[in-house]
Amino acid sequence: MRFALAAAPLALFALAACDGGQVNSLAAAGGGQVATPAALTCEAPANPIMIGAMTHGEITAAQSYPENARYYCFSIPQGVQSATVTLSGMTADLDLYVGSGSITSVQGNEAYEWMSNVSGTGDDTITINQPVAGVYYVEVVSYEGLASRFSLVVR
Repeated sequence: MRFALAAAPLALFALAACDGGQVNSLAAAGGGQVATPAALTCEAPANPIMIGAMTHGEITAAQSYPENARYYCFSIPQGVQSATVTLSGMTADLDLYVGSGSITSVQGNEAYEWMSNVSGTGDDTITINQPVAGVYYVEVVSYEGLASRFSLVVR
């Protein structure tokens, strides 16, 4: 799988995300040139999200895994010093997991590389320092199988 990003300073990334057909976009701070992925394709069932983007999702009540989970992917280009994934706006206890390379890096059997499982509805945040360029996968899971809306942003 290959991914390409248009050349632009990281501070000027477009803030756009795709979540199940819903597209959200915001202007990047400072204006100017905007970078978008040429073709970011995620392994099913993940949806793409761009660095700088915020997307909104919902988990319906489900007591079994993976029905109580939602998946996303994003691409980190070379030269990025750190990436932060933040999960917020929950009404139930959701947990956040990140892995690299494939959906199997977060899906099932605790294969994730990074996790944040703050108890309750507080924000969950993961910071990846000195990330290797490539595709990263995110899993958002309802800890108790309860329904909840949420917001997810990658910076």
